[in-house]
Amino acid sequence: MCSWNRLLGVLTLTMCALAAAARPASAQWLLESKDGKASLKIGFLIQPQMELLETVDQTGVSTNFFLRRLRVLLGGTIDERWSFFFETDSPNLGKTNPNPGSGPGLKDQGDIFVQDAYLTYSRGSAFKVDAGMIMLPHCRNGTQSAATLLAVDYGPFTFLDSAPGGERVGRDYGVQLRGYPANQRFEYRLAVSQGVRGVEARNPVRVTGRAVYYPFGAETGFFYAGTFQGTKRQAGFGVGFDAQEDARMFSADAFFETPLADRRQGLTLQLNWMRYDGATFMPALAKQDVYLVEAGYHLLNHRLSPFVQYQARRFADRGTPDQDSLQAGLAWWLAGHNRSLKLSAGRQHTDGQPDRSQLLVQFQLFYY
Repeated sequence: MCSWNRLLGVLTLTMCALAAAARPASAQWLLESKDGKASLKIGFLIQPQMELLETVDQTGVSTNFFLRRLRVLLGGTIDERWSFFFETDSPNLGKTNPNPGSGPGLKDQGDIFVQDAYLTYSRGSAFKVDAGMIMLPHCRNGTQSAATLLAVDYGPFTFLDSAPGGERVGRDYGVQLRGYPANQRFEYRLAVSQGVRGVEARNPVRVTGRAVYYPFGAETGFFYAGTFQGTKRQAGFGVGFDAQEDARMFSADAFFETPLADRRQGLTLQLNWMRYDGATFMPALAKQDVYLVEAGYHLLNHRLSPFVQYQARRFADRGTPDQDSLQAGLAWWLAGHNRSLKLSAGRQHTDGQPDRSQLLVQFQLFYY
């Protein structure tokens, strides 16, 4: 108990220091050609984070101060048809793995790599082609921008297919058709990507698809938003699939956000279901169902948002212990997604093992 009290004191000081660093939002860094047809936008994302996690034996607390994400972003247009986006990442910079048997005490020294890199050709909203290193359209939570999340992070089981599928946090190399037909009431995405190539790269390609119905109009950006802080009426109901050889993944999701109380408050709700089955092609990806429930209520003219995030994985093999994670917290939108401060507390549960308590605090500075 004394150890937790000392750490909570450090956490309080950290939150105050980060809040004091907030300043009003400013303009974008944007360069344009003389005719206005070509542009270059520059930005960055930095997320200093603190994690307190109860040790496996429940005798102590693992403490980490690190950079959850450190990204440089470049994007822009070549002309009215062509655009591009590129970003790097160095995730978990400075973090020590809190689990035993993984190089005790060693901090992550960082590895800067390409996170996204793609070109987009557009023939209006109904037909677009994305090519390069793209985020595959698995489900809504897995296709959201990390800079616009409601909770501190994605669901912990959203990207389970990344390692077995040879991806990088849901990204793969390929081409995607994307569009928003019927007055932007529908969305389709169909991607063909590398997947697992195998010996001499003989494996068939991977095919991923997604369809969404939007009753109030589509989100037409490449990445979905995790929340608009309750300022926008938005809803989407989607289904998806992913296939390579006999490996399969299916998904269904729903997103709803609306302003309330004369637009002074708001509600965000997200539901995701995913079924993974690596079969014989990806045996490391066991057959399982993953469920995500995420909700937030926005108060004080959309400046403060209590939120809750629950995600669970249920294995078809009853001999494999099921897992779930619960987080509840507050998001303080100092300047929307440009500057925010989030705090959450929760627990990690695995059947047959003691629960582990977890406390997270994250400051975000995003400029793009």
